Amino acid sequence: MIRRTKTAPIIHIPHPTLRSVATAITEVDTKLLELAETLGKTLEATTKPRGVGLAAPQIAVGKRMFATRLEGAIQLYINPKISAHSEQKTWGEKEGDPHLEGCLSIPKIYGPVPRWEWIELEYDEILDGTLVKVHQRLSEFSARVAQHELDHLDGILFIDYSLTLGLPIYSENPETENLEELDSTMLIALGAEQL
Repeated sequence: MIRRTKTAPIIHIPHPTLRSVATAITEVDTKLLELAETLGKTLEATTKPRGVGLAAPQIAVGKRMFATRLEGAIQLYINPKISAHSEQKTWGEKEGDPHLEGCLSIPKIYGPVPRWEWIELEYDEILDGTLVKVHQRLSEFSARVAQHELDHLDGILFIDYSLTLGLPIYSENPETENLEELDSTMLIALGAEQL
């Protein structure tokens, strides 16, 4: 019998799981393997917009895991943490690194977020049924995606930066698909919190 992994629904604000700190993963079991498959399949299935990252809390699972889809490949990160980072932050102004971030859990809302230019990421991978520590250096867009997903594991949303730093937030006009700046009071209505 072939078991088919299903996708999971992506939750949206104000779902409480998006504001919870995810718990560490300590063992490899069937539930973890299924979560890894489901997270990857759900990210692969995203279109309009095509997602580049998805954290377990975004499918209502409070575990420290996220997946990225960069250059077509799904990469899983279990118990990730930043072990080093650049001195400089970027607003994503380089080619291929978008200036505005969006989120699958906050559809059609975008905003600028300062992120480290590069990070050293320490995380676990599953190897022969056990968790093995891995280190990886990510830069520019891949570093931005990882930092966005790491925030999800700590209950932080990108709109929180907008509220805390007084940054603009934009909404996609459904008729024109152009971005229009929202009034700052909308940040509270969207569920933004001070960092």
